[in-house]
Amino acid sequence: MDELTLLRSTRDDSREPTPKALAAGRAALLNHVAQEAGNVTTARPAARKRRLLPALSWATAGVAAVLTGALVVGNVTLDATSAYASEVLRTAATQTIQYADLVPGSGEYLRARTHARWQACEMVGDGSQQDKCEPNDQILDVYMPADPAAEWVLYRDWGNMQGVLTGESIETTRAVGGYFYDPVYSWVNVDYAEIPTDGAAAYEWIDGQYNGGSASRDEDNFVRIADILRSGLVPAAPRAALLDALSRIPGVTATDDVANLDGVTGVAIGRNEPFRAGERQEIIIDPNTGLVIGERALAGATLFGWTLNQEVSLTAIESTIVDAAP
Repeated sequence: MDELTLLRSTRDDSREPTPKALAAGRAALLNHVAQEAGNVTTARPAARKRRLLPALSWATAGVAAVLTGALVVGNVTLDATSAYASEVLRTAATQTIQYADLVPGSGEYLRARTHARWQACEMVGDGSQQDKCEPNDQILDVYMPADPAAEWVLYRDWGNMQGVLTGESIETTRAVGGYFYDPVYSWVNVDYAEIPTDGAAAYEWIDGQYNGGSASRDEDNFVRIADILRSGLVPAAPRAALLDALSRIPGVTATDDVANLDGVTGVAIGRNEPFRAGERQEIIIDPNTGLVIGERALAGATLFGWTLNQEVSLTAIESTIVDAAP
Protein backbone atom coordinates (compact mmCIF):
# COMPACT_ATOMS: atom_id res chain seq x y z
CA MET A 1 0.00 0.00 0.00
CA ASP A 2 1.57 3.33 -1.04
CA GLU A 3 0.98 6.81 -2.45
CA LEU A 4 -1.51 7.95 0.15
CA THR A 5 -3.58 4.76 -0.15
CA LEU A 6 -3.96 4.60 3.61
CA LEU A 7 -5.07 8.19 4.00
CA ARG A 8 -7.43 7.99 1.07
CA SER A 9 -8.97 4.79 2.39
CA THR A 10 -10.67 6.95 5.02
CA ARG A 11 -12.44 8.97 2.39
CA ASP A 12 -16.04 8.82 1.41
CA ASP A 13 -16.14 8.94 -2.37
CA SER A 14 -19.83 9.66 -2.53
CA ARG A 15 -21.38 12.32 -4.68
CA GLU A 16 -21.66 15.95 -3.72
CA PRO A 17 -24.48 16.76 -1.26
CA THR A 18 -27.78 17.36 -3.03
CA PRO A 19 -29.54 20.73 -2.71
CA LYS A 20 -32.17 18.96 -0.59
CA ALA A 21 -29.48 17.66 1.79
CA LEU A 22 -27.85 21.08 2.03
CA ALA A 23 -31.20 22.70 2.82
CA ALA A 24 -31.86 20.12 5.51
CA GLY A 25 -28.44 20.73 7.04
CA ARG A 26 -28.97 24.48 7.07
CA ALA A 27 -32.35 24.06 8.73
CA ALA A 28 -30.81 21.81 11.38
CA LEU A 29 -28.11 24.40 12.08
CA LEU A 30 -30.61 27.22 12.50
CA ASN A 31 -32.77 25.02 14.72
CA HIS A 32 -29.73 24.24 16.88
CA VAL A 33 -28.95 27.95 17.20
CA ALA A 34 -32.52 28.62 18.29
CA GLN A 35 -32.38 25.83 20.87
CA GLU A 36 -29.10 27.13 22.27
CA ALA A 37 -30.63 30.56 22.58
CA GLY A 38 -33.62 29.06 24.38
CA ASN A 39 -31.29 27.58 27.00
CA VAL A 40 -29.75 30.95 27.93
CA THR A 41 -30.33 31.86 31.58
CA THR A 42 -30.16 35.23 33.32
CA ALA A 43 -29.21 36.36 36.81
CA ARG A 44 -31.51 39.38 36.66
CA PRO A 45 -34.22 39.80 39.39
CA ALA A 46 -37.61 38.26 38.65
CA ALA A 47 -39.18 41.70 38.32
CA ARG A 48 -37.12 42.30 35.19
CA LYS A 49 -37.96 39.05 33.41
CA ARG A 50 -39.85 41.02 30.79
CA ARG A 51 -36.44 41.90 29.34
CA LEU A 52 -35.63 38.24 28.72
CA LEU A 53 -37.05 38.15 25.19
CA PRO A 54 -34.95 41.08 23.93
CA ALA A 55 -31.92 39.49 25.59
CA LEU A 56 -32.61 36.19 23.85
CA SER A 57 -33.02 37.97 20.53
CA TRP A 58 -29.61 39.54 20.96
CA ALA A 59 -28.14 36.17 21.97
CA THR A 60 -29.51 34.52 18.85
CA ALA A 61 -28.36 37.41 16.70
CA GLY A 62 -24.93 37.20 18.30
CA VAL A 63 -24.52 33.52 17.45
CA ALA A 64 -25.70 34.13 13.90
CA ALA A 65 -23.38 37.12 13.56
CA VAL A 66 -20.38 35.06 14.65
CA LEU A 67 -21.23 32.32 12.17
CA THR A 68 -21.89 34.80 9.38
CA GLY A 69 -18.73 36.76 10.18
CA ALA A 70 -16.59 33.64 10.08
CA LEU A 71 -18.08 32.61 6.74
CA VAL A 72 -17.67 36.08 5.25
CA VAL A 73 -14.04 36.41 6.36
CA GLY A 74 -13.28 32.91 5.10
CA ASN A 75 -14.93 33.58 1.77
CA VAL A 76 -13.17 36.92 1.32
CA THR A 77 -9.80 35.31 2.07
CA LEU A 78 -10.51 32.41 -0.28
CA ASP A 79 -11.71 34.75 -3.02
CA ALA A 80 -8.50 36.79 -2.77
CA THR A 81 -6.20 33.77 -2.88
CA SER A 82 -8.25 32.16 -5.65
CA ALA A 83 -8.00 35.35 -7.70
CA TYR A 84 -4.22 35.26 -7.31
CA ALA A 85 -4.13 31.61 -8.37
CA SER A 86 -6.22 32.44 -11.45
CA GLU A 87 -3.79 35.21 -12.36
CA VAL A 88 -0.78 32.90 -11.94
CA LEU A 89 -2.37 30.11 -13.98
CA ARG A 90 -3.51 32.32 -16.84
CA THR A 91 -0.14 34.05 -16.99
CA ALA A 92 1.55 30.64 -17.05
CA ALA A 93 -0.83 29.55 -19.81
CA THR A 94 0.21 32.57 -21.88
CA GLN A 95 3.89 31.82 -21.27
CA THR A 96 3.37 28.18 -22.19
CA ILE A 97 2.19 29.06 -25.70
CA GLN A 98 5.55 30.77 -26.29
CA TYR A 99 7.51 27.76 -25.02
CA ALA A 100 9.10 25.51 -27.64
CA ASP A 101 7.94 21.93 -27.21
CA LEU A 102 10.50 19.21 -26.61
CA VAL A 103 10.01 16.99 -29.67
CA PRO A 104 12.10 13.83 -30.08
CA GLY A 105 13.60 13.17 -33.49
CA SER A 106 14.09 9.83 -35.18
CA GLY A 107 15.65 7.37 -32.75
CA GLU A 108 15.22 9.78 -29.82
CA TYR A 109 12.90 9.75 -26.83
CA LEU A 110 11.14 12.34 -24.72
CA ARG A 111 12.01 11.21 -21.20
CA ALA A 112 9.84 12.28 -18.28
CA ARG A 113 11.52 11.56 -14.95
CA THR A 114 9.55 11.54 -11.71
CA HIS A 115 11.44 11.47 -8.42
CA ALA A 116 8.77 10.68 -5.85
CA ARG A 117 8.60 10.42 -2.09
CA TRP A 118 5.41 8.52 -1.37
CA GLN A 119 4.24 6.76 1.76
CA ALA A 120 4.82 3.00 1.85
CA CYS A 121 2.43 1.41 4.34
CA GLU A 122 2.18 -2.08 5.74
CA MET A 123 -0.45 -3.68 7.91
CA VAL A 124 0.43 -4.10 11.56
CA GLY A 125 -0.65 -7.25 13.39
CA ASP A 126 -4.06 -8.62 12.45
CA GLY A 127 -5.17 -5.40 10.80
CA SER A 128 -6.91 -4.01 13.86
CA GLN A 129 -4.05 -1.59 14.50
CA GLN A 130 -3.00 1.51 12.61
CA ASP A 131 -0.89 0.70 9.56
CA LYS A 132 2.79 1.56 9.71
CA CYS A 133 3.79 4.10 7.05
CA GLU A 134 7.23 5.35 6.11
CA PRO A 135 8.42 7.64 3.29
CA ASN A 136 9.77 5.71 0.32
CA ASP A 137 11.63 7.31 -2.59
CA GLN A 138 11.01 6.06 -6.11
CA ILE A 139 12.35 6.94 -9.56
CA LEU A 140 10.13 6.59 -12.64
CA ASP A 141 11.65 7.23 -16.07
CA VAL A 142 9.16 7.10 -18.94
CA TYR A 143 10.60 7.11 -22.47
CA MET A 144 8.16 8.20 -25.17
CA PRO A 145 9.45 7.60 -28.75
CA ALA A 146 9.12 10.03 -31.64
CA ASP A 147 6.18 7.92 -32.82
CA PRO A 148 3.83 7.61 -29.80
CA ALA A 149 2.34 4.47 -31.34
CA ALA A 150 5.72 2.72 -31.17
CA GLU A 151 7.32 0.98 -28.19
CA TRP A 152 7.67 2.94 -24.95
CA VAL A 153 10.05 2.11 -22.10
CA LEU A 154 9.51 2.43 -18.35
CA TYR A 155 12.39 2.22 -15.90
CA ARG A 156 11.20 2.15 -12.29
CA ASP A 157 13.18 2.00 -9.08
CA TRP A 158 10.66 1.09 -6.38
CA GLY A 159 12.99 2.00 -3.52
CA ASN A 160 12.26 -0.22 -0.52
CA MET A 161 9.29 -1.87 -2.20
CA GLN A 162 8.90 -4.83 -4.53
CA GLY A 163 7.89 -4.16 -8.11
CA VAL A 164 4.49 -5.35 -9.29
CA LEU A 165 5.72 -6.94 -12.53
CA THR A 166 8.75 -8.97 -11.46
CA GLY A 167 8.87 -8.63 -7.70
CA GLU A 168 12.25 -6.92 -8.01
CA SER A 169 12.87 -3.45 -6.61
CA ILE A 170 14.11 -2.25 -10.03
CA GLU A 171 12.08 -3.01 -13.15
CA THR A 172 12.42 -2.12 -16.82
CA THR A 173 9.45 -2.83 -19.05
CA ARG A 174 8.52 -2.11 -22.65
CA ALA A 175 5.08 -1.70 -24.17
CA VAL A 176 3.68 -0.39 -27.44
CA GLY A 177 1.80 2.85 -26.81
CA GLY A 178 2.83 2.92 -23.15
CA TYR A 179 0.47 0.17 -21.95
CA PHE A 180 2.87 -0.96 -19.23
CA TYR A 181 0.51 -2.28 -16.57
CA ASP A 182 -2.82 -2.70 -18.31
CA PRO A 183 -3.86 -3.50 -21.89
CA VAL A 184 -6.72 -1.01 -21.62
CA TYR A 185 -5.09 1.99 -19.92
CA SER A 186 -1.89 3.53 -21.23
CA TRP A 187 0.58 5.58 -19.21
CA VAL A 188 -0.99 8.88 -20.31
CA ASN A 189 -4.48 7.49 -21.00
CA VAL A 190 -5.57 10.49 -23.05
CA ASP A 191 -5.23 11.59 -26.65
CA TYR A 192 -3.67 15.04 -26.42
CA ALA A 193 -5.28 15.95 -29.74
CA GLU A 194 -8.70 15.66 -28.08
CA ILE A 195 -7.95 18.36 -25.49
CA PRO A 196 -9.44 21.71 -26.58
CA THR A 197 -6.83 24.45 -26.84
CA ASP A 198 -9.15 27.10 -25.38
CA GLY A 199 -9.19 27.30 -21.57
CA ALA A 200 -12.96 27.57 -21.17
CA ALA A 201 -13.52 24.75 -23.64
CA ALA A 202 -10.90 22.60 -21.88
CA TYR A 203 -12.72 23.11 -18.59
CA GLU A 204 -16.03 22.09 -20.17
CA TRP A 205 -14.29 19.06 -21.70
CA ILE A 206 -13.02 17.93 -18.29
CA ASP A 207 -16.23 18.77 -16.44
CA GLY A 208 -18.32 16.96 -19.03
CA GLN A 209 -16.50 13.71 -18.23
CA TYR A 210 -17.46 13.77 -14.55
CA ASN A 211 -19.22 10.54 -13.63
CA GLY A 212 -19.77 10.94 -9.91
CA GLY A 213 -16.37 9.84 -8.66
CA SER A 214 -14.19 11.40 -5.96
CA ALA A 215 -15.40 13.36 -2.94
CA SER A 216 -16.73 16.28 -4.99
CA ARG A 217 -17.04 17.37 -8.59
CA ASP A 218 -14.43 20.11 -8.11
CA GLU A 219 -11.92 17.69 -6.60
CA ASP A 220 -12.48 15.21 -9.40
CA ASN A 221 -11.93 17.88 -12.06
CA PHE A 222 -8.74 19.07 -10.36
CA VAL A 223 -7.31 15.57 -9.95
CA ARG A 224 -8.05 14.54 -13.55
CA ILE A 225 -6.32 17.66 -14.91
CA ALA A 226 -3.37 17.11 -12.57
CA ASP A 227 -3.14 13.47 -13.66
CA ILE A 228 -2.74 14.57 -17.28
CA LEU A 229 -0.21 17.31 -16.54
CA ARG A 230 1.90 15.22 -14.14
CA SER A 231 3.08 12.97 -16.98
CA GLY A 232 5.49 15.67 -18.15
CA LEU A 233 4.65 14.77 -21.75
CA VAL A 234 1.79 17.17 -22.59
CA PRO A 235 2.48 19.49 -25.57
CA ALA A 236 2.37 23.25 -25.01
CA ALA A 237 -1.03 24.05 -26.55
CA PRO A 238 -3.16 21.56 -24.56
CA ARG A 239 -1.00 22.19 -21.47
CA ALA A 240 -1.78 25.91 -21.65
CA ALA A 241 -5.49 25.17 -21.98
CA LEU A 242 -5.45 22.81 -19.00
CA LEU A 243 -3.68 25.40 -16.84
CA ASP A 244 -6.37 27.90 -17.77
CA ALA A 245 -9.02 25.26 -16.98
CA LEU A 246 -7.53 24.81 -13.50
CA SER A 247 -8.10 28.52 -12.84
CA ARG A 248 -11.83 27.94 -13.34
CA ILE A 249 -12.18 25.31 -10.60
CA PRO A 250 -13.63 26.77 -7.37
CA GLY A 251 -11.32 26.80 -4.36
CA VAL A 252 -8.03 26.65 -6.27
CA THR A 253 -5.30 28.75 -4.61
CA ALA A 254 -1.58 29.38 -5.15
CA THR A 255 1.49 29.31 -2.90
CA ASP A 256 4.74 30.94 -4.04
CA ASP A 257 8.27 29.56 -3.64
CA VAL A 258 7.43 25.91 -3.04
CA ALA A 259 10.34 23.52 -3.63
CA ASN A 260 9.87 20.18 -5.34
CA LEU A 261 11.67 17.06 -4.14
CA ASP A 262 14.85 18.04 -6.02
CA GLY A 263 14.87 21.54 -4.54
CA VAL A 264 13.63 23.38 -7.64
CA THR A 265 11.13 26.08 -6.66
CA GLY A 266 7.92 27.05 -8.36
CA VAL A 267 4.32 28.00 -7.61
CA ALA A 268 2.12 25.37 -5.97
CA ILE A 269 -1.42 25.32 -7.35
CA GLY A 270 -3.89 23.34 -5.29
CA ARG A 271 -7.10 23.09 -3.35
CA ASN A 272 -8.27 21.82 0.01
CA GLU A 273 -11.06 19.27 -0.16
CA PRO A 274 -13.65 19.87 2.62
CA PHE A 275 -15.03 16.35 2.24
CA ARG A 276 -11.58 14.88 2.93
CA ALA A 277 -10.90 16.69 6.19
CA GLY A 278 -9.24 19.56 4.33
CA GLU A 279 -6.57 17.45 2.60
CA ARG A 280 -4.70 19.58 0.06
CA GLN A 281 -3.44 18.36 -3.30
CA GLU A 282 -1.10 20.50 -5.38
CA ILE A 283 0.86 20.61 -8.59
CA ILE A 284 4.01 22.71 -8.63
CA ILE A 285 4.53 24.66 -11.85
CA ASP A 286 7.29 26.73 -13.37
CA PRO A 287 5.35 29.95 -14.05
CA ASN A 288 7.76 30.89 -16.85
CA THR A 289 7.15 27.77 -18.95
CA GLY A 290 3.93 26.31 -17.57
CA LEU A 291 5.74 23.01 -17.03
CA VAL A 292 4.68 20.91 -14.06
CA ILE A 293 7.84 20.37 -12.00
CA GLY A 294 6.32 18.41 -9.12
CA GLU A 295 3.37 17.51 -6.94
CA ARG A 296 2.70 17.81 -3.24
CA ALA A 297 0.03 16.59 -0.83
CA LEU A 298 -0.56 18.09 2.62
CA ALA A 299 -2.51 16.56 5.48
CA GLY A 300 -5.66 18.50 6.30
CA ALA A 301 -5.90 17.19 9.86
CA THR A 302 -3.98 15.28 12.50
CA LEU A 303 -4.49 11.74 11.25
CA PHE A 304 -2.45 8.52 11.17
CA GLY A 305 0.51 10.28 12.76
CA TRP A 306 0.47 13.24 10.36
CA THR A 307 -0.10 16.76 11.60
CA LEU A 308 -1.99 19.62 9.99
CA ASN A 309 -0.28 20.81 6.77
CA GLN A 310 2.47 18.20 7.05
CA GLU A 311 3.81 16.98 3.71
CA VAL A 312 2.42 13.54 3.03
CA SER A 313 3.99 13.22 -0.41
CA LEU A 314 6.31 15.24 -2.64
CA THR A 315 7.67 14.71 -6.15
CA ALA A 316 9.93 16.31 -8.74
CA ILE A 317 9.19 16.06 -12.47
CA GLU A 318 11.62 16.82 -15.30
CA SER A 319 11.35 16.31 -19.06
CA THR A 320 14.23 16.12 -21.53
CA ILE A 321 15.24 14.65 -24.91
CA VAL A 322 17.54 11.61 -24.79
CA ASP A 323 19.24 9.54 -27.48
CA ALA A 324 18.45 6.09 -26.10
CA ALA A 325 16.31 4.15 -23.64
CA PRO A 326 17.37 1.31 -21.32
